[in-house]
Order: sequence, then structure tokens, then C-alpha cells
Amino acid sequence: MTQEDSRHTVQVRDYFDGRVADYDAFYDPPSPFWRAFNRVFRKAVYLRRDQALKVTLDAGCQTMLDVGCGSGQNTVYFVRHGVAHVLGIDIAPEMIRLAEQLAERAGVRQQCDFVHADFLRMSAEQKSDSVVACGVFDYVERPDEFLAHMARFANRVIYGSFPGWTLIRSPLRKIRYALRGCPTHFYRRREIIALFAKAGFGRTEILPVPSGHLAWAIREV
Repeated sequence: MTQEDSRHTVQVRDYFDGRVADYDAFYDPPSPFWRAFNRVFRKAVYLRRDQALKVTLDAGCQTMLDVGCGSGQNTVYFVRHGVAHVLGIDIAPEMIRLAEQLAERAGVRQQCDFVHADFLRMSAEQKSDSVVACGVFDYVERPDEFLAHMARFANRVIYGSFPGWTLIRSPLRKIRYALRGCPTHFYRRREIIALFAKAGFGRTEILPVPSGHLAWAIREV
């Protein structure tokens, strides 16, 4: 832990660094049974990925910044389905190592770059057409700053998935993650509207899904 690292950041980084294999298996389970199970009962993972791709391509974006890319499953998917180049960023070094290996095996290494970094500390020297954060705002300490920082990197689109609060599942999830040392956050629609209004990036759309909301803003050109 460095002087600049917050306790929140360290908890999230260490949680995911210690669960690399579990995280990757969630996206690409070895058995047909678990693949079918995830498609039905954990479809939010695929919904948020597919909508990110749709919004990106519909807006004519060629390049993407995949914030919180994890093991690179989404990054590789985006490239395979039409995005010319994707830069993946993650705070967990083991996730980046796995992402690089995945892109190499998939034969798309030249179309993917990966950086181990705290996104909020990066300077927006090189922009991408689209900046997406799938499954990231669950663990963000200051979502307004995070979304505003995404906007600094984006030419055309900013996109995020936001877990919603439910009476039963959300408290159970919060307790489960807290017991493992990882903080989690949930959002109501009005909070998401306020976040995007504060970012002031462009025309905003919010799509309700069973797990919460998918939201994006498109800058008019």
C-alpha cells in the first residue's frame, strides 16, 4: 500500500488479485452446464457487455478504452466483434497478466493493449472513441469523479453498468463481499441521472435491466 492508495482501492485490488481463476472461469466456465447456467441466471454479465458493444458500434467508434478489463474476456470479445482496437486497464496486476495471455491465445494481441494502472491516476494523453466500464461501478469509491475521468478519455461515448438496489439480494451481496474484504455499491436511477448530468458529456440514455441499469452518454459531432 502506497501513500496515495486509499484503503478502498487496496481492498478492491487485493480482492480481485486473489480471485483471478474464479473470475475468469465465471466468464468462460469449462462445463456446458455452467455455461448454460450463467446464461440464464447470470445474464447481466452478458447484457452489459453486449450493450456496450452495440452502443460503441452504433456510434461509429473504432477504438475503445475498457476500464476495469479484468482478465480480458470482454476486451477480446469487443475486438472479435468489430472494434478495431481496445486498450484494457485494470488495477489488479494478475488480471492484466491473464488478459495478455488470453489475447495471445485468441490471436488478437495486436488489436489489444493492456495496462496495469489505477485509472483515476492516469492522464488522458491519448483518447479513445468509446470508454466503457462493465461491472466496475460496483466497486468505485467516488463514482462522480470516476465518470468525469472517463469523459476526459472519450471522444464519442462513455458507458457504464450500475447495479441496482433490491430489498433482498443487495444486502446479501454487500455482506458477502464485506466478509471477503471488498466494498460494494448500489445505485438508484435518480443517482445515475445525477452522475451523468454532472459529467455533462452528452445525450444520456438509461436502460433498466434485471440487475440494475446500463447507462451511456453520446457526444454529438
